[in-house]
Amino acid sequence: MFGKGPGLRSAPRQDRVMWLMWTIWAVAFTIGVPAVRRVIDAAVGLPSFTNLPVHMLSLCAMGALFEFIREATGTRSHRRVALRWVLLGLAEAGLIVAFFASPLPDGETDLVTVTGSPMITVYWTIFLGYILYGVTSAIGLCWRYGRHAAPGPVRTSMQLLGLASFLGLVYVVHRLAQLVAAFAGRGLSSPSAVVVTTQVLLACTLLLLVASVSWPFLAESVTRVRLLRQVKAIRPLWQLLTESTPEVVLPLPEGLGRDVEMVRYRYVIEIRDSALALSCHVSQTQHEAVQHALAESEPSGVEREATAEAAVLLYSAQAERAGEPPRFPERAMVRDCGDIDADAEWLRKVAAAVRSSATAMVVDLLRERADAAEFAAPDAAS
Repeated sequence: MFGKGPGLRSAPRQDRVMWLMWTIWAVAFTIGVPAVRRVIDAAVGLPSFTNLPVHMLSLCAMGALFEFIREATGTRSHRRVALRWVLLGLAEAGLIVAFFASPLPDGETDLVTVTGSPMITVYWTIFLGYILYGVTSAIGLCWRYGRHAAPGPVRTSMQLLGLASFLGLVYVVHRLAQLVAAFAGRGLSSPSAVVVTTQVLLACTLLLLVASVSWPFLAESVTRVRLLRQVKAIRPLWQLLTESTPEVVLPLPEGLGRDVEMVRYRYVIEIRDSALALSCHVSQTQHEAVQHALAESEPSGVEREATAEAAVLLYSAQAERAGEPPRFPERAMVRDCGDIDADAEWLRKVAAAVRSSATAMVVDLLRERADAAEFAAPDAAS
């Protein structure tokens, strides 16, 4: 995580806030480990001291989380932004004062089970009050922007983030119920049950938080892998056609050449342009002959259509490289699927079919009959 530092300086603010939040959480959880906590308490010479920095860092992480949500939803300008930082500063100062004014248990006692002192109650009230403010604000933002977001990673991320905030709210309600019960002289559950319930709620909240923040990046990674596979699959077809029609190839700036989505778009468009330029080597009668030849050897459906398209593309590319003159009007030879993603998926099938034995058989048939009158007559008559 820390190795990302130099790159984060030029990263978007949303990414910087996210990594700051994870860094704070990582430090808080590390020093909260019992073995580490004992070392810190012993070094400071104050029992249970580590609870204070853990809770102070937790408030900072809550503030960073809220900043991340505001960045993700595009609500950076808000009249209450300064108020949130003021409240964070006051909450941090209040924790320090209440902590040192409280009788502290020994380092082996979990502070969440200590409720007998009025100052400890004040301490927990400050801590839980800020967390309550943070999670309710986060729930509001996630609800407001998540329900208007288009279906996809952003909406899913907002939903997971809202669920994580809701579990955070459950944690706050649980702790406040314990405080109220202790103040009334009644215990709702045993200290061990309090600790277990608190840890489960915090763990579930953190897991959902990790999932919500990671979801867009995971979805982007999955999309990138899919794009890379499409590009790798259709590149041989693009090379085959553009070698015969180099005039359709437009150079890309260096930066765009590394953009896999732009490369895919380029391949699809230039395959279409090349196929149109090469279509003058294939007549409508030849198209029909290809379909007839494949009907005898290939089952009907998408695979046969892809093989037919691959055969006429391969034949026309070979004819162009052989220097044969154009004899027929240009016509579209590549299926139009309506959007770039569907086009790329179709061209994957065509590119795979280029290497099939059925395609080779049809190309040989077309080559044998290239000069036959049955192929030339219909277009000549038109």
